[in-house]
Amino acid sequence: MADKNATLFYEQNVKNNIMSSNMFRFLHFSFYLPSYQKMFLSYLHTPEFLSTSLWIIFILELPLHIFGAYCILIKTPKLMKSVKWIMLNLHFWSVALDWGITFLTKPFVLFPAMAGIPLGVLSSLGVPTGIQIYLIVTLFCGESYSEKKIFRVEFPVECAAIVSIFENRYYLTFGKNTLWRHVRNPFMIFNYFLASSIFLPAYLNAPDQASGLQKLYEHLPELPDYIHNLNLYVIATEYSMVIGPVVFMGALLLSEALAFMVLMYLGTQKALKLMTMSENTVYMHRRFLRALYIQTCVIILNMGVPLFYLGLAVPLNYYNQAANNICFIVYALHGLSSTIVMIWIHKPYRTTFLKIFCCRKSKPVAEERRKSGTDGITKSTFNITICNVNIVLNANAT
Repeated sequence: MADKNATLFYEQNVKNNIMSSNMFRFLHFSFYLPSYQKMFLSYLHTPEFLSTSLWIIFILELPLHIFGAYCILIKTPKLMKSVKWIMLNLHFWSVALDWGITFLTKPFVLFPAMAGIPLGVLSSLGVPTGIQIYLIVTLFCGESYSEKKIFRVEFPVECAAIVSIFENRYYLTFGKNTLWRHVRNPFMIFNYFLASSIFLPAYLNAPDQASGLQKLYEHLPELPDYIHNLNLYVIATEYSMVIGPVVFMGALLLSEALAFMVLMYLGTQKALKLMTMSENTVYMHRRFLRALYIQTCVIILNMGVPLFYLGLAVPLNYYNQAANNICFIVYALHGLSSTIVMIWIHKPYRTTFLKIFCCRKSKPVAEERRKSGTDGITKSTFNITICNVNIVLNANAT
């Protein structure tokens, strides 16, 4: 009995020691965990986090952007020839905006204040901060493209590139013999003028930097010391000078894109009703538009999430530098995600990608015949005339 009690006492002590050891480890980890979290969260607020993240994105997207351009130029089939250059235009300006953010400027912005500092290569080359801001805002709103046989250059911006691809599709499918063929050039000129000049008032009326910085520090009094040591540039002291033009341009271009979508839908329904387009043509048209809608939605989503946060942070006067940095990182991913979607949703590009990077080869003809049940069988047709009656015979020859 005494031995049994001693054994139970020993086992209980062992359990208590194990529990105490585990509790000590848990408390030790719990003590240091907030410090790790604090270090990580504080790093998210720094210019180094933004600069490093944008540099990684640039390295990852560079080969994919080049491959996307190769697919459009070399692997676009004849059936998609009419939209080849307009797709290249959208891809080019999407890439230009991506590289502008991830490599050339790397904007470190202090929203809700209209101030910040560029960290990219243009700053190292001595390009003034105001010009860099104007470049990025203009790229956000503009585009340029040329068409074979008719050379045109149009510069409304990256958002306008989305409008132009829908306008081009509408014109080629339904608008060639309508009033729109006379209106489209003034329409594009209007977009060009508006997009290239929409940010000029803010650029030309930039405040005196000494007074602007004083207002900035009054507006955001709890800025950390490392931000005070940066060579900040105040874009504007009034939100309306910056936010107003960008919101107006975005709403206008979105309305134009939606208008062309509605016109194409109505045109397709009318063509089916009047039987002016074959079912196969309508099927191909809808298939391309579906792919285009998906690609456009991805671009708008990448742009919309940061703009939605900006639309809340500015009126509520909410400052969170980590959120500002993450917004620009998400925004910088729009070209990468758009290129991935473009390659995947268009079958010729997807086939090229799988053939090159996944080592997929085209199936031999014999294998295709075996799967279809016609291995080694060749169909022949003979015409025999009997009593002035033409008889067609089909024969299968092995």
